[in-house]
Amino acid sequence: MAAKITTDGLYRVTYGDTPGLSREEYIARQPQRYEEILPGNPKPGEYRITNISPYKLQQRCAPSFRVGRILLAADAAHLCNPFGGLGLTGGIVDVGNLFDALNGIHRGLADESILDKYSEVRKHIWEETIDPMSRENFRRLHDQDPNKARQDDEFFQLCIQAENDNKLSQELALGLDVLKHDMTQYYNKPKDKVDIHGSHL
Repeated sequence: MAAKITTDGLYRVTYGDTPGLSREEYIARQPQRYEEILPGNPKPGEYRITNISPYKLQQRCAPSFRVGRILLAADAAHLCNPFGGLGLTGGIVDVGNLFDALNGIHRGLADESILDKYSEVRKHIWEETIDPMSRENFRRLHDQDPNKARQDDEFFQLCIQAENDNKLSQELALGLDVLKHDMTQYYNKPKDKVDIHGSHL
């Protein structure tokens, strides 16, 4: 996967390699792998490396996102492979939900049970939505002929169609709303008993 991440031409390049090598061996193999996988078969000196970080692919989730006063969110709570994505997006939504839970407690609109609900909700969304989608994206990149994927893969066909279909493009973008959850629905104290600063009246 090669994705442009800045306007001045910096790309993030992610690729698979032989398992079980040392960090030094992976770094030594990098020029050969770029020449094999990137368009134009670039040689060292034709590009500049700003960072290199060998990474073991993982799909993992903590048994709970809350244990007593310890709360987990984002990469501390779950990991997704970088090919499959959704780790960062899921993490951002985790933090938003955790903020709403803690803000509810701070303002006197919720008790600490909302933190257990946060853990339950976010873990469920990871297991039922994020993990399957991330695994499917990984499979999409590795289990098909790259020369035929554009024509054969239903998701890629949908992306191509969305290039000229604004309504479909918007629907696809809004599809990530399934990762969201309204934690304020678990507030269990009456709002009219709380002032604008969150102090009980």
